Amino acid sequence: MSWTARPTARHGSALLSLLLATVGCERPPEEISFDVAQHRTEIEDFRDARVAELEAPDSWLALMALHWISEGETTMGSDPSNDLVLPAGKAAPFVGTVTLVGEVVRFVAADGVRVTMGVDSTLNLQAGSGAFPPDIRGDPVVTEAELGSEGSKYTVLRHGDINWIRIRRGAQFALRVRDNTNEVYAQFHGIDRYDTDPAMRLTAEWVPQDEIVSVPNVLGTVSEVPSPAHLAFWIDGERHTLDVTGEPDSEQFMMVFADETSGQTTYGGGRYLWIQAPDEQGRVVLDFNRAYNPPCVWTPFATCPLPTRNNRLTVPIEAGEMDWAH
Repeated sequence: MSWTARPTARHGSALLSLLLATVGCERPPEEISFDVAQHRTEIEDFRDARVAELEAPDSWLALMALHWISEGETTMGSDPSNDLVLPAGKAAPFVGTVTLVGEVVRFVAADGVRVTMGVDSTLNLQAGSGAFPPDIRGDPVVTEAELGSEGSKYTVLRHGDINWIRIRRGAQFALRVRDNTNEVYAQFHGIDRYDTDPAMRLTAEWVPQDEIVSVPNVLGTVSEVPSPAHLAFWIDGERHTLDVTGEPDSEQFMMVFADETSGQTTYGGGRYLWIQAPDEQGRVVLDFNRAYNPPCVWTPFATCPLPTRNNRLTVPIEAGEMDWAH
């Protein structure tokens, strides 16, 4: 899952001073007003976009393998003798070889096997972006290619309905393989979610901090990431906080949180939520109706971050997406 945030220069020292002066406030900030009917429509649009993006080709539902590669050669194809075995009837017995040398991953196609190369960024689109089916009409046929990435875009190689990209997690490299005829698509019938609740669109206080927090993931590893602030918000008169992660000058931030519904009606590994940078009064809209499932709900082949120690709420957040019953 990507942690990229878009930078902006609009948070200056004057704003920082104003925010620092508010640290320690023990009452809710003045509410950021909104139109309830418009809010409901926006949440419905977000829900529809989430379903559309999962139903589209190359979505998280298409993932069929996450194959970690070691130095040297990795063979791939539908023959069981390959290191990475692809679905029978959907791939050639021997599609080609992937070679890792240092930090360079190269693919060489087997003789007579058709493989095309394109640019892929589907899995790094922000949740709620909607469906963007890949346009592969101009992708050239290649006999070899280097698998890499630039920003949020990856080199993607395609062989029929099967495609793969290279991902990196720390010093490790893996092939993320997708099948656009994966049977998981047939099992998907939308996203269960709580009813839209305007009361769960909260106004939170942005409390600056300059800390490094440990973010675990489902692989069992931990990343140290900057936390420029925590959010203070009130539910039923009780104050709660969530750490914000990302670069201080970002325009928006993604948070991972767990709550009392986690492992019950929602995914046990927590949920994700995007927030915008604070306004001039140090306020942030914290709309739990937009809380959504991490990719690990839809596939066992994702590498999702988990909530930090401070992002485990002691109240139920009965808003946003629920776990997938399938």
